[in-house]
Amino acid sequence: MGVARYVNMAFVALGLLLWIVTSSFYGWAMGLVSASVNRPLIGVNFRLADLLGLLTAIAVTFYLRRHERVSTFSMEVGNELSKVTWPTWQETRLSTIVVIVVTIVIAAILGLFDSVWAFLSALVYKV
Repeated sequence: MGVARYVNMAFVALGLLLWIVTSSFYGWAMGLVSASVNRPLIGVNFRLADLLGLLTAIAVTFYLRRHERVSTFSMEVGNELSKVTWPTWQETRLSTIVVIVVTIVIAAILGLFDSVWAFLSALVYKV
């Protein structure tokens, strides 16, 4: 797959995210005005706020995709990401295990410090 295909998929993901956010915002704003403003259009699950959110997301996504600076920047990011050497599955698993073990060791050390200070505090406060 070429870099342009990944960039286009990123714009589609951006559009879907914008749809979710803007339809929630429009639903909230319409709820402030009146509950009857946000009417169901197609069934009960697709309301006016969803349509407005969809139209806003499409417009913003197409605007950003056609904008020269944004398009150039996103293609440059895609090109740089294609040059990255990503870790293998084995390296990722090993790194994850190392992080988990180190976290457990640090938690044990902090628990030990807490126990010592709790014991010393109990001695001081009993006096």
